[in-house]
Amino acid sequence: MAIAQTDLTGNAWTLIGNNVTSITFQTISATPVYIAVGSNSDPAAAGITSSTPGLVYQQFEGEVKKLLTDLSYDASPNFVFARSISGKSTIAYETP
Repeated sequence: MAIAQTDLTGNAWTLIGNNVTSITFQTISATPVYIAVGSNSDPAAAGITSSTPGLVYQQFEGEVKKLLTDLSYDASPNFVFARSISGKSTIAYETP
């Protein structure tokens, strides 16, 4: 596994977990991020829109090997998305 880092904006969801059962990530920037989980790699098809609130993670907060079923009501979530609450945020996450 490798660690990736990406910048997020507040107007689009970014896929950070592609067909996974668990996720490790940490918010790097001072601007918090939303995290949303779904069962499709397309956020809109997963029911995640630009106005969908997600779980909020502040600077230096995150999860380690967190099961996606613990982050969602979806019966079989496989995809994790992130976006900034406002402006620009940065997130670090584990990639396969």
